[in-house]
Amino acid sequence: MKRIVMMKRTLMVLMFLVQLICANAQKPKIADVFRTMPDSIMPYLTASSRLDLIDFKEAGMRASVNNLLEGESEMTLLTDDSLSIRMSGVLTVDMQLVGVEEPVDSSMYVVRLVRTYTINGRQTESIVDIYSTVWRPVSSERTSFSLLRRDEEVFSPRP
Repeated sequence: MKRIVMMKRTLMVLMFLVQLICANAQKPKIADVFRTMPDSIMPYLTASSRLDLIDFKEAGMRASVNNLLEGESEMTLLTDDSLSIRMSGVLTVDMQLVGVEEPVDSSMYVVRLVRTYTINGRQTESIVDIYSTVWRPVSSERTSFSLLRRDEEVFSPRP
């Protein structure tokens, strides 16, 4: 009887491990999604520049490339589900894989792309776009929000 109980427990543990491995195998990595990004979404970087950023960051090097505006872009963060790129002194691009309840383009994940513009070092404006992992827009509406819009700070005289 003990042997049957032990076999059942072992079988349950093995089934759990197989499910866990399958679930992790289906989750894409942000680097793979970033590699397939169309040039039209981020026109400052060519496909080879995007590949270089990923390769440099994964190698532990400073991930910096020249962009098409003759400036320097640097990948400051790369994890399995997010990345951040300082495109210029005024533009930062953040990407994150976000899980969804209903599949989008046969994936349980979408890409949240946030472009943050900094003006005069004080005001920021962020534009958020949501894409499937194959770079189809999930919603046609763009969400824009400002983190700093206080009239008293904008219009008050500086000391």
